[in-house]
Amino acid sequence: MPATTDARELFGLTNRVDEVVQRLREQIVGGKLAAGESLPSEGDLATTLRVSRTVIREAMRILCTQGLVEISQGRRPRVKSADPQAAIISLDALLSRGSGSLQHLTEVRQPLEIEIAGLAAERASDVQLQAISATNEQLAAAATLEECIEADINFHRALAAATNNPLFVLLLETVAQLLRESRRRTLTQSGTKLALEEHLRIFETIKARDPVAARAAMRQHIRLIERDLAAGQTPKLP
Repeated sequence: MPATTDARELFGLTNRVDEVVQRLREQIVGGKLAAGESLPSEGDLATTLRVSRTVIREAMRILCTQGLVEISQGRRPRVKSADPQAAIISLDALLSRGSGSLQHLTEVRQPLEIEIAGLAAERASDVQLQAISATNEQLAAAATLEECIEADINFHRALAAATNNPLFVLLLETVAQLLRESRRRTLTQSGTKLALEEHLRIFETIKARDPVAARAAMRQHIRLIERDLAAGQTPKLP
């Protein structure tokens, strides 16, 4: 009987910890708790959330392992700044072990960038449209492979920025940085002209404030990359 009671108490404690972690995570990801901001004291959190200090300490430990807060001796926990480099390193390690491929990255990229294109068409300011257009000019003027890659990535960065959603910027940056390294090993400049044509087509749909057409144009763009990869060809610029 005591063993059953202990199990129930442990299960209840775990549930309370999970609830606290979820509530604090939502506030951090949602921007209610900004990067660098100190969290309330352990006692204040326990009182506000109506849980024990043990629950708060365990929740902080979990949030720390998830990279959302940092804990220093003698100081209150602070919200940690987003670190896309950590995600890049993890993805790079995955590929180096043969557990992932450029094809896998492209599959992840498709839903992400299709939605980015649609939201950019709905939300882009005039200044952001100018920034997107400038990346196409940069690609047209590129004289080296490195310049082509940089211009291409800047195009996709500009689209993400035009969603006015910082999480899309972070997600895109994580993928784009890794794709840059992959493209250095696989790209030639032969696909630059076609890539520019596709970028211009996407830009025109965004400029026209047509999210349906923007998503369709980006979907076609990513599908062409997938086709090249499936055929075992050197992929053109993304």
